[in-house]
Amino acid sequence: MMPSGQNWLNAAMETLSKEGFQALTIPRLCQKLRLTKGSFYHHFKSFSAFKQDLLAFWEKDYTQDIFDEIRDVEDPEAQYEMLFNLAFEKDLAVDLAVRAWAQADDQVKEVVSKVDEIRINLLTEMYQKSSNLSQETARNYAVIDYTGYIGFYSLFPDAPDSWARDLASIQTRALLSDSKMTGGKI
Repeated sequence: MMPSGQNWLNAAMETLSKEGFQALTIPRLCQKLRLTKGSFYHHFKSFSAFKQDLLAFWEKDYTQDIFDEIRDVEDPEAQYEMLFNLAFEKDLAVDLAVRAWAQADDQVKEVVSKVDEIRINLLTEMYQKSSNLSQETARNYAVIDYTGYIGFYSLFPDAPDSWARDLASIQTRALLSDSKMTGGKI
C-alpha cells in the first residue's frame, strides 16, 4: 500500500525535530519511510513542491489549528491560558528547526515571517481585550511576550517543559498585570 502524502509530511516533521533541516532530503525521507523516490514523486512534483506543502502543514498545525481552537474563547486570560497549553503540546524542536532553516532559505523565511505576524497579531488582540490598550501598545506587549517565548526556546532548546511553562507563566502574568496597571504608559 502506497503511503499518503501526509505520511511524507509527518516523516519530514520528525526529521526536522530530531535531525534539523539539513537532513531533510528526498533520500533521507525515503530511507526513513523505507520507500522509493518514485513513491515520493507520486505525491509531490518536486522537492520544491514538497517544501511548499510542508511549510503549509507547519503553519496550519502549529498556528492556524491552535488559533481556530481558541478563537471563540471570550475571556482573554482564559484564551491565553488555552493558547499557552496548546502551544506547549507541540514539538517545539520543529519550530526551532524551521526557524534555523529560514536563515538559509528565503522561501522558508517568508513563511516564518508570515507565521510570526499571525501569532503576534493574535497576541495583540488578546492584550487589547484584556487591558483596553491601543493597537500600538498592545502590539508592543505582544512582541515582548512572543520574543520571550521564542528566545527561551532558542537559548534552552532542551529545557524541561515544566521550567518553560513556569517561566512563560511568570512572564505572561507580569505583562498582563503591567498592561492593566499602567495601560502601557512608560
